Amino acid sequence: MKNNDMNKEELNQEIGKLKASLEAHESQVKDLQRDLKDAEQKLADADKPKLTEKQFSAIQDVIEQVVGNYSFDDADRYDFELGIEYDNRIYLSHISFDGCDDLADDIYKGVEDLMQIHIFI
Repeated sequence: MKNNDMNKEELNQEIGKLKASLEAHESQVKDLQRDLKDAEQKLADADKPKLTEKQFSAIQDVIEQVVGNYSFDDADRYDFELGIEYDNRIYLSHISFDGCDDLADDIYKGVEDLMQIHIFI
């Protein structure tokens, strides 16, 4: 019986060591996963263009100017549905702006002109 107790005690110690080792390795794996994620983000960021504060401000100014000069008053740029109440009052039940593509194109052109980007197709 004493021999079985000794084996149980040794097994419990071995289990304790293995658990401690597993916890240490889990921590290392988490650190490696975090390091991998950071390296992948740095790689993705390496291909992004670097802008100065002045350049970024100029881009913002162009976008604000284009949006400010855009004619949102043109009714043809909207899709809408009208409804009628029981008392014959007409109401606007739905409206959506359909000029997004035109506005985006104007913004792209403004930024391309600012940055002197010429796309040849």
